[in-house]
Amino acid sequence: MRETIVLIHGSANGSYSWGPVERALEAAGAKVVAPDMLGYGSAPEPSAGWTIDQEVSHLEEALDGLEAIHLVAHSLGVMFALYLLRRLGARVVRLTLIDPVLVSLLRETGEGDGFAEMEGIYQRFMGLFPDHAPAARAFVEHWNGAGSWERIGDKARAIITRLISKVRLEVMAARADTTKLAEIVRTRPPTIILLGERTRIAPRAVARRLAEVFEAQTVIIPGAGHMVPLTHPEAVAHEILEFQSNHKKGG
Repeated sequence: MRETIVLIHGSANGSYSWGPVERALEAAGAKVVAPDMLGYGSAPEPSAGWTIDQEVSHLEEALDGLEAIHLVAHSLGVMFALYLLRRLGARVVRLTLIDPVLVSLLRETGEGDGFAEMEGIYQRFMGLFPDHAPAARAFVEHWNGAGSWERIGDKARAIITRLISKVRLEVMAARADTTKLAEIVRTRPPTIILLGERTRIAPRAVARRLAEVFEAQTVIIPGAGHMVPLTHPEAVAHEILEFQSNHKKGG
């Protein structure tokens, strides 16, 4: 059965953020699906009572009919992907996690520095509401570095500012979630973790813990920060395809 690579985006980045990765994968002959989460792209707006489960149900519906899935997720998209893994079970034949963010795991495992980093940006971000533009700027500059808000240009700033209400729901849900990882991860498909060489403390800690749980190899992407799929799409596509090829060979 032919495998489908499913790309799950992170906060403030719709499926468009996978564009260069998706094109590289398709050029190599891969079948790729990149759904938008609720409130992004062509997807419906989230309901007033939006929950993680509702988001996962939306993603599950988008993948209806796919039976052999290589699930790829970036940043906070990893949280939704792991909940999706619980729903899909054996339909997920392999897993690629890129610069993962999972606040509940930081809390559960006592990763104090990583949790403090996430709590710091949460408090700053939430404190700037209801003014969307400063909140969007704080979010972008936390993950991309000082000055990145100016560098991304007017169009990107406008898009992210429009998305910031949904981002708020996502970061609130991530912080409030106390589900233990063992309750989420009931199957452990072959897994690889990609991590930006220059990423933040929290993704490093999450990657280390997830590598233990999934017995996964961690690949460092040289020169990359947190936004690896956007800044290093060729490297990401290469590692996804290499992982897929090696596993088929039993490697």
